Amino acid sequence: MTETSVHTGPKPRRKAIWLSIMLGAAVLGLATLAFVLFGMPGMLVKHKPALVCEGSTGMMTGQKALARILHKMNEDAQRLLDEEEIRDIALYYRDLKSGAWVAINKDKKFYTASLIKVPLMMECLEAVQSHPELSKKYLPFTGGNDWSSRQNIKPKKSLEPGKAYSLDDLLFRMIAYSDNNAMQVLLEEFPSDNLYHFLADHNADFDDDDNDIKMSLGTYSRFFEDLYDKSYLNTAMSKKALSYLAAEDFPQGMHAAVPPNVAVESKFGERIVKDTKGTVVNTQLHEVGIVLGDDHPFLLGIMTSGDNLTVLEKVIREISHDVYEEAEHTANSTKNQT
Repeated sequence: MTETSVHTGPKPRRKAIWLSIMLGAAVLGLATLAFVLFGMPGMLVKHKPALVCEGSTGMMTGQKALARILHKMNEDAQRLLDEEEIRDIALYYRDLKSGAWVAINKDKKFYTASLIKVPLMMECLEAVQSHPELSKKYLPFTGGNDWSSRQNIKPKKSLEPGKAYSLDDLLFRMIAYSDNNAMQVLLEEFPSDNLYHFLADHNADFDDDDNDIKMSLGTYSRFFEDLYDKSYLNTAMSKKALSYLAAEDFPQGMHAAVPPNVAVESKFGERIVKDTKGTVVNTQLHEVGIVLGDDHPFLLGIMTSGDNLTVLEKVIREISHDVYEEAEHTANSTKNQT
């Protein structure tokens, strides 16, 4: 009897070709999926920046209150990233009585924008401290350039062209109203090179980028700590600086997040970044301040980047409110235990 071979699939050569086609299709499919997920901006998956949470040694060894504040800050930051209200964020909280701190992304650098006016103020006050006669000096505003016209958040009051202003008045306007014209007048008396030397002497790590200074929140917060501790300027000059900060005209931020009877000594900064064609590519808004709660003062710093200035204002209010509420709860719990 003759044996007959029965083939139930393609012949060996055809089978190899068939497998190659199927493998090629699979590879092409995976490559296409990878391009869609990772290579096409704005589609399906967006890479969110990592949130690096840190804390002082005291917090890590058992300060539950600070751990709760860090948890709340992390929770808020993650939600805001998930809801795409922000692109990036840095947060810093320090208990000004114990010195313990917690932070998120404290080493990430942002444009300082008008926040740089605080170290400039400190430099000017240091000069007055060494040379008291400067306090009596009046500096003219010619009005040749209106530097405040470039600000998105305009100063409450403006300098009058052709008028001279005292150093104290210019410092107040630069900080309280964030007046760029006042800053430019001061820079004519205290050149920007001096400011760079001040930052270097202060061991401030910064980058000079696109006519602005980039600095991390961890570095920048030290200026406020020095003012509160009176460790850089003398007591009188430190108090003067803090009085300027207490008069900040930015009701959209921290001031709106705490009760009216709680003093806030703060400074905000905003920067809208554009490309060479004038298209907005990034918006940044920051606020750093000392919140003088009932026997539990703390320093809070918030740096944000996103797409919309109004949204970032809301972000600063929300985080400030949540941190204040948590700090208040902790303070009340401590009182009840004693």
